[in-house]
Amino acid sequence: MEKNLSEYVYLDGMLLKEEQLLKLSKNVGCYAQAEHYLFALLAHGVINGKREVIDMVNEVREFYGVPKIPVGNQESTFTKSRAESLDDKARMLFRKMPIEKRREILKEALRRLRTQFHLFKYAIHWLSVFMVIRDRLEGETLNQTNFYNYAQDITPDEMPLKMRLKTDTSKNFGKILTDEDRGEAYYDMRHNPQQELCDTLWDIVKQMILADFE
Repeated sequence: MEKNLSEYVYLDGMLLKEEQLLKLSKNVGCYAQAEHYLFALLAHGVINGKREVIDMVNEVREFYGVPKIPVGNQESTFTKSRAESLDDKARMLFRKMPIEKRREILKEALRRLRTQFHLFKYAIHWLSVFMVIRDRLEGETLNQTNFYNYAQDITPDEMPLKMRLKTDTSKNFGKILTDEDRGEAYYDMRHNPQQELCDTLWDIVKQMILADFE
C-alpha cells in the first residue's frame, strides 16, 4: 500500500509515523529529551499545513507536566499563501545551494520515492521527475532536450537498469499529456497522469531542503 507522505515525519534520516513519534517522545522519560521529537513534529506540521500537530505536541507537554502551547479560541488555519510561501522558500534555498548539494538531495529523494513510497516503478515515471524539477526548482532552463544529461547526475546508484532514463524515453514525455496540458505546470494540469508521483516527490524534496536549513 502506498504511503501518504503527510502522515510521516522526517527525523534523523528516517520517516516515522506521527503516532510512532508521539510514542517515542513519551517513552524517553523526560521532557528535555522528548523535545528532539517534538521539534521534528512541529516542523512537519508547518511544512504540511497540519494545525492538529499542535494538539499532538500539547498532549506530550501535558504528559510531562509542561504548560501547553497557547491556542486561540478561534481555530487558525494554514492558508494557501502560507503553503505557497514554503514552496517559494524551498526553491530559493535550492538555488543557493552548490550544484553538488542539489544533485545529492534529488538523488536521495528519488531513492526514497522508489524504496520507501514504492511509487517510482517504471522508466516513464521520469516524467514526474522532469516536471517537478522544471516547475518547482529549475524553471525553463530545464527542457526535454537537456533533461537526459541532468537525469544521469541524479540517478541513484542502485537504480535498476530498466528504470533508468533513456534518450527515447524522454522524447515520449509529451505524448503522455493531453494537448490542453502541454506547456502547463504539473500542478495546473487538468489531467496529470502522474499527479501522485509529482506531489509526493515535491513533498520529499521540499522537506529535505527545509530540514537542511533548520
